[in-house]
Amino acid sequence: MSNVTLKGSKEGFVVIINDESDFRQALKDLKELILKQNIGSADDDVIQFTIKTGNRLLTDAQIKEVKKSFTDYPQIEIKDIISEVESKIEVSKLLKANKMNIETGIVRSGQKLEFEGDVLFLGVLHEGAQISTNGSVYILGRVNGIVQAGYPDNTNAVIFGNLKHAAQLRIADVIEIVTDDNADKLDNHQFAYIDDMHSISVNDLADYKEVMSNSRKRTV
Repeated sequence: MSNVTLKGSKEGFVVIINDESDFRQALKDLKELILKQNIGSADDDVIQFTIKTGNRLLTDAQIKEVKKSFTDYPQIEIKDIISEVESKIEVSKLLKANKMNIETGIVRSGQKLEFEGDVLFLGVLHEGAQISTNGSVYILGRVNGIVQAGYPDNTNAVIFGNLKHAAQLRIADVIEIVTDDNADKLDNHQFAYIDDMHSISVNDLADYKEVMSNSRKRTV
């Protein structure tokens, strides 16, 4: 298999680099292949190239080197460099963001538990205590303190469960103080979310899919 392969598309050209090839040789072949598509005048239309590296993940230095190779050719634009694999750092972040944490203990006044990802809370949250996460929170225990979901800016996070005895609900940067006036709507089978007015609203769990689908459409 050759080091580089060129394919055309409506959006421009796609160059596929053999992920088993030597980087230096592949870079040399890449430059030669792309320059063959160039007419040679600075007045020519810009030609866009997307580079796909397969299972090879280029380092930041290698990406910089690829882009630098074409800085002298204004009619050539490297639109994107795409790999089919993610870095270990990005994978680690993704796993943390999507994992489910289970908490069964007692969180006492003055304590604050912080998580990454969604939280299933089966314990007891005393008044003056707080649980906080960047994901959603599922309440099956008793809460009298502060429940924070979506910290600091995840407006798609949701809080599920019986929250009528909580002191505060927080989603991203929005705070809802629980009082006698609104406690009744925070019973079981409810969920709290940020609506299109950037306020915390509460709805029945049976309507969760429809409500969140409509809410996310409005934010696209």
